[in-house]
Amino acid sequence: MTVRKLTFTLLLTSFGLGLAAQDAGTYRSFTPADQWEVGVDLGTPMVIGDIDAKFPGFGGGLHVRKSLGHVFSVRLGGLYGSMKNENTEGNTNSSETTWFSGSGQLVMTVNNLRFDKPYRKVGFNVFGGLGYSSFDVTPNGATEADSYGGATVEVGAGLAFRFNSKFNLGVEYTVAQVLGSDGDLLDGDNNVGDSRTTYRDAFHWPHLSLNFNLGGKDKAGNKKSEPLYWVNPMETAGNAISELEKRPIYDPTDTDGDGIIDAIDEEDNSPAGARVDTKGVTLDSDGDKVPNYMDKEPFSPPGYTVNKDGVAQVPKPITEADVNRIVDAKIAAIKIPEPQAATWWLPIVNFTDNSDTVRFGEYDKLYQVASVMKANPSLKVVAVGHTDARGPEGYNAVLSYNRAKAAIETLVSQYGISRDRLILNWAGETTSLVPAKGSNSMNRRVEFRVAKGETEMARPEGKEAGKGSFKGNKDAGY
Repeated sequence: MTVRKLTFTLLLTSFGLGLAAQDAGTYRSFTPADQWEVGVDLGTPMVIGDIDAKFPGFGGGLHVRKSLGHVFSVRLGGLYGSMKNENTEGNTNSSETTWFSGSGQLVMTVNNLRFDKPYRKVGFNVFGGLGYSSFDVTPNGATEADSYGGATVEVGAGLAFRFNSKFNLGVEYTVAQVLGSDGDLLDGDNNVGDSRTTYRDAFHWPHLSLNFNLGGKDKAGNKKSEPLYWVNPMETAGNAISELEKRPIYDPTDTDGDGIIDAIDEEDNSPAGARVDTKGVTLDSDGDKVPNYMDKEPFSPPGYTVNKDGVAQVPKPITEADVNRIVDAKIAAIKIPEPQAATWWLPIVNFTDNSDTVRFGEYDKLYQVASVMKANPSLKVVAVGHTDARGPEGYNAVLSYNRAKAAIETLVSQYGISRDRLILNWAGETTSLVPAKGSNSMNRRVEFRVAKGETEMARPEGKEAGKGSFKGNKDAGY
């Protein structure tokens, strides 16, 4: 019988744990991740004991605080204080005390049990805790301080005023007592002359707290809330309820009968029988602006215009004959620019003194003239002979004629240029390149230029020139 009872108890316990695990897996928490509080404490500590407290003392400390929920939180802190005690009547004992302590406190935010506001503007806190303190006391007339210490019990209360989500200001009063035999020595006096201590000295700590909320985002990437002791316990649930209340009431009305209710239908007047998409808009599968129910070609090839029936206007395929016709028209339209022969500069052939013989060194120049003429079969060239100013003018006229004639004959005989494409002109000594009266090789030349309607000049009258040497002055004849 005992075994049966034990077995039944174990099965019942396992079943209960299974239900608890199942519930835990489906439960949604309404407590958001929250920030930490870091604070700086400043105040006027004092010892209430056998010797009267002398104001003001000075103290400061740091603390960190983390919520356990919307009401309770834990706070860890450290404190330094300096204070004096002095009797003003009768017994003239005095002392100076330096205090160091660290403690942990459980804080209760009493007024955060109300749910009428999203957060508290003023928080009323009560707290208690344990810690450890060490203190040095210098009695009246002593040159060295005595050191004491022990575990402490702390209680207190205060108000905190919220300025914004990052900062609040606290006003608190803390009372601490040291446990053990040193608890009556905070002022250095334990009723000297009496075998018993009347009561323990108490450390009093009225102070201000400058509190800052620190923290970024939670694991899901959401911004952490303020510490929960400022937050309405029902805020998250209230927000969720508000969102639900904002949702529209389900209305199954479908005015155009396309299967999409009016609440989400973006086109509530679709034509009867027309197919629509999930938003109730008449389908246009090929995007040609003609809806499917009117489109004779619902899937027209892209890139072409369509007619009113939605049919793509695809051009007929091009044939080889079409390509040839297009190419011929393009070629015919090309205008090849005619060469600007008038702007060409052709080489000059130079001669020795009193000579009309073309030197071999000048053949390369005649070759260049011949190359230009062969490349331009319609081109005609004028050959103009010149001399320097040393001989008589009549003699120089014949000599310039002979030089032009010699250059033309070389082009014909050596390079195959037709004689009718060459026009002979002469200028004698009248068009010198260099203004020199004597012998000058630059002036003894034949120039070539593109013909512009010139005609061939006859030989000037006079004796032969260029076959010997000339003697005498310019006006003596020859």
